[in-house]
Amino acid sequence: MFAGKTTRLIGLYNESTLDINEKIVVKPLLDNRYSANKINSHGGLQILGHRISKAEELFPLIQTSTKECYIDEVQFFSPYIIEVIGELMMDGIRVIASGLDKDYLNRDFGSMKALKKLANQHVELAAKCAVCQKEAHHTFRTSDSEDLVLVGHNDAYQARCTTHWNEGMVGRV
Repeated sequence: MFAGKTTRLIGLYNESTLDINEKIVVKPLLDNRYSANKINSHGGLQILGHRISKAEELFPLIQTSTKECYIDEVQFFSPYIIEVIGELMMDGIRVIASGLDKDYLNRDFGSMKALKKLANQHVELAAKCAVCQKEAHHTFRTSDSEDLVLVGHNDAYQARCTTHWNEGMVGRV
């Protein structure tokens, strides 16, 4: 959270030398922050994209000209996303996906662990701790909700270093 994952995804999309018709961008339907038909970073960067509710909804969006597929917030898709990504890769499509490794309880989030095994390359980004500004690798939920999936940004979450995440979790788990 707040490490720049979507910013990096948008940057890679913009740096690609492929034509716009050779690239596709998707995000989960439940990510309703900012704009519905755009992938948005917390910093205000945007690119046009599709919202899909299930991984298999990606297949009809793929054209014969598609060479790259960008997936934001991949942790919110069902485990079937790994099969979909594998098929795209076998079809010669380069897949670039971003998502959170761990949930707010520091457990593997969705299919991210399996995705890392499938990946040819992975980049881990770090945020700054909301308390001390040191490197942060944990998502701390500031709300009392115990739902696993709670879409939000700085209204519901903070990036925290291990020390401050542990301090905040005392009595919660």
